[in-house]
Amino acid sequence: MKQEKLKVLAVADPAVEGYLDKELGILDGYGKEVDFHMVPWADYYPMMMKAFAGEADYDIVMVAGHLWLCDFVEKGYLSEIDFEEEDILPVIAEEMKYKGKTYLSPSFCDGHMILYRKSLLSQTLGKEFGSVITPQEYIEAAKAYRKAAGGQATAMKAHKSEIFTDALPFLRMYGGDAYDSNGRAVCQKEEAVKGLQSYVELKAYAVDGTGDFGNGEIASAIREKRAAMAVTWSGQMGEVFKDGCLEPWDIGFSTFSTAWNVTWSFGICLNSGKKEAAQEFLKYLRSPDIDQKVGRKSGAPVRRASYEEGTEECPWFPVQFQMMGLARPLPHLSKAGEKNGILYEKISEAFSGRKTEKEAMEEAGKEIDRVI
Repeated sequence: MKQEKLKVLAVADPAVEGYLDKELGILDGYGKEVDFHMVPWADYYPMMMKAFAGEADYDIVMVAGHLWLCDFVEKGYLSEIDFEEEDILPVIAEEMKYKGKTYLSPSFCDGHMILYRKSLLSQTLGKEFGSVITPQEYIEAAKAYRKAAGGQATAMKAHKSEIFTDALPFLRMYGGDAYDSNGRAVCQKEEAVKGLQSYVELKAYAVDGTGDFGNGEIASAIREKRAAMAVTWSGQMGEVFKDGCLEPWDIGFSTFSTAWNVTWSFGICLNSGKKEAAQEFLKYLRSPDIDQKVGRKSGAPVRRASYEEGTEECPWFPVQFQMMGLARPLPHLSKAGEKNGILYEKISEAFSGRKTEKEAMEEAGKEIDRVI
């Protein structure tokens, strides 16, 4: 009897495209029918909600790890899964769980990584970045670069759909944050407001158009050496270093002391009628061989062995491994999508000058508190 085709909803990301890469042969190697439907990040959340509501037919959905896990389990969207941790990094294995039960299978990591042109920073600053720097050091380097070289130093991922997580390391730079450990909004406090002011200040040292930049524009700015430095996601590293990158040996790697990381993962819809087949497929996707293949394509694998064996091909792995160990997650949030959506909106208003940083964060705090 022929198995019914598994249907997967995934975010459109270079890291996910590895599963469909004919050269890697991952789906062909599985040997059973699987339909991957990829949706752009800006449109992804609404489509995922349709899948959970039964308005779209998917068995497996891609979930942004701890960012959404609490909400989705509490609402009964996800099925518990079997999970052999093996050499999956402990911090990632733990992120797959909620209240001691496992609901997710890891795919790739998206944490804050700093890319910089070693030649440009050495010429203007007389040194390169260390493997971990503070947001203040990043801002000071941008100022010094413009003073010495006369050009704009950085590219910022400040599109409205990206800006909250792009700004998050800066919200934390004076001891603030978006939420406290209990999930209450603290973005309106002085430390976080001051951090947002520093983030907006960085715009003066950024290349033109940065307010509309997403992942693709950041990758191009670094690949083409149009920016001396930029912050991107670890899951975009493969995209930056694909064929055509200008002088790839000139790119250095760092991360923030205030970094955040999320593990994009696969969950099985509670309403799927093919849970056993879905379990089997996810076990295949997180297997050592597939993690190495996809991890080198995305630049952000989830197993320790993939990092240990891939450093020569992926020279950013040591810094990325360090980032995952120090990155601070957001707390488990109910209605995370609605709450974080407020922060995207309000930080964008501050960045564009429509509101002051203080006004934006005070409004965000009040609106988040009203989400019940």
